[in-house]
Amino acid sequence: MARTLTAVTYRLELAQRLTLMKNVWEVTRTDGPARQPVAKVAQARLKLREQVTCTTPDDNATIFTLRARNLLELGGTYDVTEYTGAHLGTITKDFAASLGRSTYRIETPSGNWTVTETNPTLAILRRVVSIVADVPWLLRVQFSILDETGRQVGHVNRANMRIKDTYDILVEDDRLDMRMAIAAGVAVDAFMNR
Repeated sequence: MARTLTAVTYRLELAQRLTLMKNVWEVTRTDGPARQPVAKVAQARLKLREQVTCTTPDDNATIFTLRARNLLELGGTYDVTEYTGAHLGTITKDFAASLGRSTYRIETPSGNWTVTETNPTLAILRRVVSIVADVPWLLRVQFSILDETGRQVGHVNRANMRIKDTYDILVEDDRLDMRMAIAAGVAVDAFMNR
C-alpha cells in the first residue's frame, strides 16, 4: 500500500541525482527534528510524452504519477494521479505568463495555486544569460507559491552554488497536498525550459 503525503505546513528538499538514462530526484522532509526521506521521483529521458513516477524511497510502491496530456504543446498540462488512479489535480504551464517569467497553475479539488518566478527582472536576465551558457548557480531560480488571493503561501527555490539541482520547497497551506507540491517542484526543474 502506498503512503499518502499530506501535512499542514511542510518543508521538503528535492535533490537531483545524476544518472545516465533518466532524471532522478530524492525528496526529503526537512521540517522535523530529523531529515526524513519521503519519496523518489524518476523521469525517463527522450520520451515523446512526459511521464514522471514518484515512488516510496525504497521503490516498493508508487505514490503518484505526473503525465503530460499531449505529446508537444506550448503550455503543457500535466495530470497528477495517485497510485489507485484517482485524479489528484493538474499542473499547467501558463504559456503567456511564462514569456516573462515561468509560471505554472496548480488545480486540485481543494484549491488553486500559481507557482511563478519571484523576481521578474532576474527571470528575464536568466533567460538572456542562458542563451550563452546555462549557469543556474549564478542566477538562482526562485518561485513563489501563491493562493487564489495572490497571497504567498510557500516557495520553490533552487539552492545556491550547487552543481546538481537541489530545491527547497516550503508550503504553508494545508489545502496543498504534498504530492502536488513535489510534482510542482519537478515541473519547475524538468519542464521550465520547454
